[in-house]
Amino acid sequence: MENEKNNDNVIGLYEVVRDRYGKKHKVYSAKLKDMQTVTHFTERYNPDSFGLYLFSPVVDEDGEIEHDAEGNINYDNGFREDLMEIIDLALDHRESHKQIEEWLDLDVARLIIITFLRVSQFKKNNPLNAERRRIGEILSPVLSKTQA
Repeated sequence: MENEKNNDNVIGLYEVVRDRYGKKHKVYSAKLKDMQTVTHFTERYNPDSFGLYLFSPVVDEDGEIEHDAEGNINYDNGFREDLMEIIDLALDHRESHKQIEEWLDLDVARLIIITFLRVSQFKKNNPLNAERRRIGEILSPVLSKTQA
């Protein structure tokens, strides 16, 4: 009983997400020092389109698809690094990138990002509770209030 009581004594806000293997991972709220990184990510990416970002080729200034030295299409568009950075923030740096890569798939990544943004709001009636909404639609009312 005492052990259960200690588990309820948590200072940080988090929710638990299960990966494809059933393992639990705690998704924590964003720290104030990381808000610029979170904002940058939400401005650039929509969780419903992660697959498109992952497989989008790099395009040069002339609108041509870039190729590597071996002639393969270059898919190193920065999305994977941005995604891993935000997942690392969401998991509060408690797992290494190597560990995360062993269980992370696009569906779990999407769930972690949605959960991370929701718990970072500190509100129960949060628009992010409607899981399938676009981040731009969710943030539009918030941004319009701050710009007014």
